[in-house]
Amino acid sequence: MNSKRMFQIALIGFISIFFISFAWASGNARTFVLEATPDHPDANGTAVIDETHVSIQARDLKPDAVYTVWFVNMKPKKKAIGAGTMPYMFRTDKWGDGNYSASLSKTPFGKWAMVMVVLHPNGDPKDMDNMVGALKAPL
Repeated sequence: MNSKRMFQIALIGFISIFFISFAWASGNARTFVLEATPDHPDANGTAVIDETHVSIQARDLKPDAVYTVWFVNMKPKKKAIGAGTMPYMFRTDKWGDGNYSASLSKTPFGKWAMVMVVLHPNGDPKDMDNMVGALKAPL
């Protein structure tokens, strides 16, 4: 493994520890393990969410690709709202790793059932018709 890749893995680990420590210190934040969808079977990650902030660390997604983060309800009908501020996006690096962090204007707890990370295959985060689910976790 080259030194640049080892440095990136260490940096992602440090960032994850920082956000988990922040969540523990704030007392209101919750950490969620993000589960892969069938379209991204090797993907994994974590989400740290509190009433005013969301942070996503994702690994093994599609390299050099555009993803967005959403709060979603599936019942009684599907509804979604972007997590944070438009365009709710992050881009993965050449290894498929990516991070997202945003302030929230309202708490997602009690209103939304899950958090989802979705791929925009054409690279346009505004294209809502061609999104592909990548990671998800119930809230």
